[in-house]
Order: sequence, then C-alpha cells, then structure tokens
Amino acid sequence: MNAPAEAAVIKQHLIDPEICIRCNTCEAICPVQAITHDSRNYVVDAEKCNWCNDCISPCPTGSIDNYRTMPRIKAYSLAEQL
Repeated sequence: MNAPAEAAVIKQHLIDPEICIRCNTCEAICPVQAITHDSRNYVVDAEKCNWCNDCISPCPTGSIDNYRTMPRIKAYSLAEQL
C-alpha cells in the first residue's frame, strides 16, 4: 500500500503585520502551536496549521485572514513571513 501523496494545494493563514498589535492572543490560543513570532511579526506555519480557525475570531484587530488557497510550492515560508 502506498502512502498518500502530499497535497499539491494547501490553505495558508497570513497575519498582516500592518494591522497586528502583537497581543499574542493568536499564538496562545493555537491548539497545534502553528503560530510563532519574532520581535516584529507573528506568522503561521502552514506545515503545522490544522485550519481550525481558532485564531481568527479572538484577534482584536482582524489581522489574520481566513486562509489563502495556494500551491504548496508557493506557500510562504516562516522566513519569508518574518
């Protein structure tokens, strides 16, 4: 039996750094620890995210988009988001 092929298309949440107030709500509420940050930006790791959307409604500024559907090879890496 073959392992399932890796999905060619994924869903990716993006956090707008111009709107985000760095309150840490999203990172604290994420059940799979897919959200991390540096001194400037919060980002979502598309490889860890399970698309539960638990981070969306608690965000006080609405800086997290629901998700973008994109080819896996074009998904933004953590380094590109930071």
